[in-house]
Order: sequence, then C-alpha cells, then structure tokens
Amino acid sequence: MNPNSGKKRTGRRVRTGMVLSLFCLLQSCGETEPAKEDSASNELPEIGESGNFSSPTWPTEVPEGKIDFTKHVRPLLIINCLECHNGKDAVRNGNFNLETRQLAMTTGTAPPAIVPGDPDKSQLISVLKLDPVHQRAMPPTPDKIWGVRMEILRRWISEGADWPESVRLVHPKDLKEW
Repeated sequence: MNPNSGKKRTGRRVRTGMVLSLFCLLQSCGETEPAKEDSASNELPEIGESGNFSSPTWPTEVPEGKIDFTKHVRPLLIINCLECHNGKDAVRNGNFNLETRQLAMTTGTAPPAIVPGDPDKSQLISVLKLDPVHQRAMPPTPDKIWGVRMEILRRWISEGADWPESVRLVHPKDLKEW
C-alpha cells in the first residue's frame, strides 16, 4: 500500500466536505420571490443587499396555494432532469422522457413515473429520495433535489400533477427564457 494514498483520500474527503458545506450554505440563501429575469440577458440573477440569491430554479420557500406547473415545477424539471431525460438522450437514461406530460406518464422502465395524487407511489420521487451514492439516484450527485424543491415536487404530485398539454420542456441549453 502506498503510504501517501491515505492522505490523498483524506484530502478528497475534506474537499468534498467543503464543497457540500458551500452547497448547503448556498441552498439556505434566497429571496422569497423568484427573480424576474430579462429574457435577453444571459447573466445570472443578482445577489441582493442581504446576500440572498433568487432564481426560478432555486426557490427558498414552498409557495402558498396551489403549485403552478409552469412557474414552480417546470424550472426544476428543466434544470435538474432534462439534460438526460429528453427525446435524444432518454434511451441511455432509463427510457424516461420528461419533455411532455404524456411522455412523463408513459415512458421509463416502470411507467407511470408520476402518479397524480400520490407522490409516495411516484417513481420520480422515489429516485430523487435515494442516497446520492445509489446507482439509481437522480439527479446524480451533487445535484440532488431536496428541501424546498423536493417539497414543491411532492405537493405538485399530491395536488394532481397538473401539467398543461401545451407545455413542452426543453433541454437546458435550448432554453431561451423562463
């Protein structure tokens, strides 16, 4: 055994711990309202005077009232899921395509992945809740969905998983505006 190998592993653990700590710190920051972004701008949302970061993909509170798919769920699915679960790449990712409601309900290894009214029977929620090291955990580490974002998805499914037929999700690189 190489006497330096333990030091390298410890260093990685320390760096990973620091990255996770920073991730947790950033997750706890945020405005209560999503930022209204200029669709012509490619800049990140601004950090306010209090140091809060606001974004439609990083909500800091579960909205009051009914969860709106377009405003609350669509950004989360696009930024966390569509990179892999789109028409082109789904075949390599469990055959699960999240571009439309119809595809979300009928594709994947054990459809439906979303059971309207029952998040605990929805495979989408099950894979999101898996330990990050589990081979089926989604999204892959370090991009886990938890906290406010998980609660928004759970509530959306509990409320019936309303998803307007006219709304088609796009790959994040093809996104022009929120």
